[in-house]
Amino acid sequence: MSTIKGILSFPALFTPKTPKGGNEPKYGATVLLPPTDPQVALIQAEVQQAKLNGCPNGYKGKDECFGAYDTMYQGKEYYDPKFSGWFVFKCSAKADDKPSVVDMNRMPIVDPSLAYAGAIVYVSANISYYEKGSGGIGGWLNGVMVTDEAPTMGRLDNKPTVDQMFASISGGATNVPPVPGVTPPAPPAPPAPPAQLVMTAAAAGVTYEQYMATPGWTDEMLIAQGLAIKPSFT
Repeated sequence: MSTIKGILSFPALFTPKTPKGGNEPKYGATVLLPPTDPQVALIQAEVQQAKLNGCPNGYKGKDECFGAYDTMYQGKEYYDPKFSGWFVFKCSAKADDKPSVVDMNRMPIVDPSLAYAGAIVYVSANISYYEKGSGGIGGWLNGVMVTDEAPTMGRLDNKPTVDQMFASISGGATNVPPVPGVTPPAPPAPPAPPAQLVMTAAAAGVTYEQYMATPGWTDEMLIAQGLAIKPSFT
């Protein structure tokens, strides 16, 4: 079993999806790794070991869960040139074998929006040979841990941030155009300020504001010590 840290892409962690050309819905995740990542050599070694374990007489499979980004995606509609030279690890799980998705405290994540394309994650997966079709080396998804790290390449789904969506709105208010013939309601009156205490002779001329400017004094303390009383109209 391998635990791989990288950039999450094409997440299908909460609802299984049927891949193009496939006929079986699956959970899945893709992890993007830069060419200088030391994990690249480790994953390549594990893939080679899986080939030896599954095909001691010589590997002849075609599909592999790990490879160069350009080899896997160049020419496809979702190819992104900024990942040219990177590496890709793909893994999946059957529809009846839902992977665990947790945060850094190992608590389950139930909001799919937190496991978005571009998030920095740890992916736990097994790597082994399979015989189906022409055979290959598959990555079998166990679970995903979403980190709190800022996405190094931004969101990959191009979804705008909250600041980008609502930057032009000040203070959360929106400018709603008036409706002809309808008089908008008057804004509610601001709440009346709390009634100020009335200082007694015991305060010796010291004002309420002066007492409040001194740390530690409260209305209750002024009343308890006979320095002030509540106004009669309250």
